[in-house]
Amino acid sequence: MRLRGIQKAALLLTTLDAATAKELLKGQPQDVIQKIAMELSQLDAQGRQNSEEAYRVVREFCGYLHQAQGGTLHIKSFVNSLIHGTAGKERAAEMQARMQQAVREKDPFLVIASAPAAHIAAALENEPPQAIALVLSALPTTVSTEVLNRLDAAKSQQVIWRMTQSVEVSPKTMRRIGEILCKRILDMTREETIVVKEAVPREMLRKVALVLSGLDKEKRDALLKEIEGRNKETAKTVKALMVTWEDIIKIEDRSLQQVLRNVEPTILAKALHGADPAIAAKIRSNISERAAQMVDEETSLMGEPRKKEVLEAREEVVKPLREANEAEELLFIEEER
Repeated sequence: MRLRGIQKAALLLTTLDAATAKELLKGQPQDVIQKIAMELSQLDAQGRQNSEEAYRVVREFCGYLHQAQGGTLHIKSFVNSLIHGTAGKERAAEMQARMQQAVREKDPFLVIASAPAAHIAAALENEPPQAIALVLSALPTTVSTEVLNRLDAAKSQQVIWRMTQSVEVSPKTMRRIGEILCKRILDMTREETIVVKEAVPREMLRKVALVLSGLDKEKRDALLKEIEGRNKETAKTVKALMVTWEDIIKIEDRSLQQVLRNVEPTILAKALHGADPAIAAKIRSNISERAAQMVDEETSLMGEPRKKEVLEAREEVVKPLREANEAEELLFIEEER
């Protein structure tokens, strides 16, 4: 299909560094810049930023230009840089909103395709299999696979069967389905943005970690994957809070001994510096006499460790405990921690 001029301009800009692109766009009307930005977003959603078309455009228009040393830019980052660099901060948010609205109006499935699979699956979970099948058939294969993998087994079986059936659906109906789904996903994004801005209390995430620890591994991993799909940092924090330094006194001796025998005396010496007496006693009672002597020797030789060094050493002690817990090989004295 023959490319329009604005599409060629967008493809050309993806091959340039931000500074050069901004220089080329100086003096251009804001409506032209907005149209180019919209085309860039659509290219990103369609996964076409590295297409052969881009190279043909470059050869046609810019054979005399060298490609930027940094290589081609990620389009989403470039769009932000492009808008802020040409419109100024005061108009950037307004232009981005108009650009996103224009993309949604042109084809809502472009917005849906660029959303996290977890969001798409959540937005579809209460829909009938036929509707889900229509949506997945309209999305890129990799996205559809990820979404299908997140649906429950019974529904995914019905959906995949529906996808094999030929169904006539008008473009108007598909657009309406896309608009509804797009709105749900955007609402989820707004809700998560609000949550991210408010610091989640450590105690709350600790409670989540303990709840997950009580589940069997398959269920726990599935729920952690769901959290990770929505917020990787939250998932990382929850995993870390499943077993903490303070939990050491609640671990059964045999489990603790298996881990501690692989920890270097230097690490243990730093980790025990200023430690709670109960935790220190628990560790010392679960290492050999020879290991305890080596820890004492290290303690006498080292100077006053920095707080950061102590925390890093404790993390090295706790990390294998977390790994053992994830593998369901760590036993605790109390059933409820």
